[in-house]
Amino acid sequence: LGSWWQRAISSFLMPSQPVVQSTSTPQLVQLYRVNSKQFPRERVSSESLAPAVLLPWAIAHHSSVKRYALVAMGVVCALSLAACGTSDNTSGQSAGPNPTPLRTCGALAGVNNSTITLGVVFPKTGPAASTFENFGIAAQLRVNEINAKGGVNGRRLVLNTYDDRNDAKTQSAVAEQALEDGVFGILAASQQQSMYPALKQANIPVAGVPNLPPYATDLNVFGVYGAYSTGYTSTASAQRLRAIKASSIATVTLKSPGALSSARGFVSTLSSQTLKPALPIQVLATADSSTAVIAAKIKKSGADAVNVISLVESGIALARSLKSQGGKKVTVLVNGLIDPATVIATDGVLDGAVGAPYGFVPLQLNTPEVKRYVAGMAAAGVNPYSDFAPLGYIAADLMIAGLTSAGQCPTPEDFIRIQRGVTDYTGGNLLPGRISFAPGVTPDGDPAKCTWFVTIRGESVLPDTGPTCGQLVKVQ
Repeated sequence: LGSWWQRAISSFLMPSQPVVQSTSTPQLVQLYRVNSKQFPRERVSSESLAPAVLLPWAIAHHSSVKRYALVAMGVVCALSLAACGTSDNTSGQSAGPNPTPLRTCGALAGVNNSTITLGVVFPKTGPAASTFENFGIAAQLRVNEINAKGGVNGRRLVLNTYDDRNDAKTQSAVAEQALEDGVFGILAASQQQSMYPALKQANIPVAGVPNLPPYATDLNVFGVYGAYSTGYTSTASAQRLRAIKASSIATVTLKSPGALSSARGFVSTLSSQTLKPALPIQVLATADSSTAVIAAKIKKSGADAVNVISLVESGIALARSLKSQGGKKVTVLVNGLIDPATVIATDGVLDGAVGAPYGFVPLQLNTPEVKRYVAGMAAAGVNPYSDFAPLGYIAADLMIAGLTSAGQCPTPEDFIRIQRGVTDYTGGNLLPGRISFAPGVTPDGDPAKCTWFVTIRGESVLPDTGPTCGQLVKVQ
């Protein structure tokens, strides 16, 4: 790519940089603009996903048509983010090196002498495909990393993709196919839950995005950042608003069951931080609804901050309306705001806003784990900042951790039993804190408690110095 590009990469990799430091957002986007033709968005074969050089970049490709379901799951991530947090094989769990297996195991589903077969179920196509874009590629990246080190206990991992199109009937069909194919476990991200009864009956380990009730009730199902939130909400967002000295808080949400539930949960946490609601929850009929009227109500109420529990585009639109109406500044908290290309495209409208990733640490952190993930995704020619892609990487990591602990002859029973005793999972240091899969407020553990927020300054996305970890409050 030439000495100029090498110097840019070398600068980013300088070991003298502090641990918590954001990369220059304008520089990243300029690098993308210069080199975008060399890194098309088309998916590539799994063999090309091995990490190469660090290529931090930002792809301005957000679809104007986002999925409401992104709110239902993204909000759960952002409002209940998981309890406050290593190595390649175990992500915080203790294990030795990968020895060559003894090859004396009996018949095991998905396991033979040389390989372990897994499946990943997500909407690769269909109306929700952009919501879950690159989830499968990120999962394959983590699989390729462990395979390059000899696999798990001497066995290579094979990852089959099953496209559920975010459709209940299709999901049931592809899950049945996965069972017929003899997969050991499933990585999952979807708004559908039709496959979970069959997977529970077959005792198939699942690692996925905990946006559905089975992540609170089914012992074979593990949420990558904690359990599904059932009647509990973390105080993390309220704490973060108190930290900026806000006192009167507005809440804006999309008209969907998940978003409305999360909004009510957030409001229930305000009193714990001596905050008060400025006005009743404001509801957007659609993601494209005008925000001008709601902005006027917020200004009139005297609110000094607003939590936008909707799509990122809704948060941007509201921030623009608030700014255009002048008067007292209102800080906007936008759940899901993390992509530097999105920030640059707003031309300063988001300056001073607070953002929260969907369950993972900010990808602007200058840590080895974040840099490795960003490098691998960039080498594959895809956007590291895709909304849920990091959770695909973490889901694969969780499955690897469980398989490693299950030993030479892994069985689903051993995987589930051992993982249910894990209380310190960190997702390879890509989660805001340590996760416990042991029974808590749900049989599957506790919902997430921590969020690692970012602040927008000009065109830069600046991570906080650490995560904000709250307490779980029961929603009345």
